[in-house]
Amino acid sequence: MKSFIWKQYTVQITKKNVKNTNVRIKRDNPHVILMSIPYSATYKAGLLALETPHIRHWLDNYERKLKQQPVPTDEEKFRKELEKEKMAPAYRDRLLELLPGMFRKWEPILGVCSNKVTIRKTKSQWGSCNTKNGNISISLWLGAYPEECIEYVVVHELTHLLERGHNVHFYGILDQVYPNWKACRERLKKE
Repeated sequence: MKSFIWKQYTVQITKKNVKNTNVRIKRDNPHVILMSIPYSATYKAGLLALETPHIRHWLDNYERKLKQQPVPTDEEKFRKELEKEKMAPAYRDRLLELLPGMFRKWEPILGVCSNKVTIRKTKSQWGSCNTKNGNISISLWLGAYPEECIEYVVVHELTHLLERGHNVHFYGILDQVYPNWKACRERLKKE
């Protein structure tokens, strides 16, 4: 990993076995950009990617949200984390009740079959799908959201069994089978 200063950010670039450049910012450290780039890319190319219209637009939106929502203090973060942990068993119970029916409903609609579904305490993803073995993981914290948001994540992950990446074909499938997916995604992004 190499670190660079870019505008008001510290950019930490890691070379990984990825196809595309990935950029994210941790909520608890809003002035650090974490970037992963393919092994074949140069660090300079990674920094140049920050100037592309797509990433500039994403960063502008992020900065606008940051101004609207001040960064919580350590005490506020600790209190929120404690409250979240107290609710974990209830979230797990709710997901254990809802997920089997949702998978039974959506697997035949999409014409796919998941192998194993697990509930995990994730930090940055609502769900993930291993397209090689069909295993799907759902975030425990999703249990705090309305059923339609949980169902959206289920449909999203099952769609990866048809289309691995997030491309036009993938979103076309979502548009067709779960038209409300954008509203659910926006709701989940606010957290």
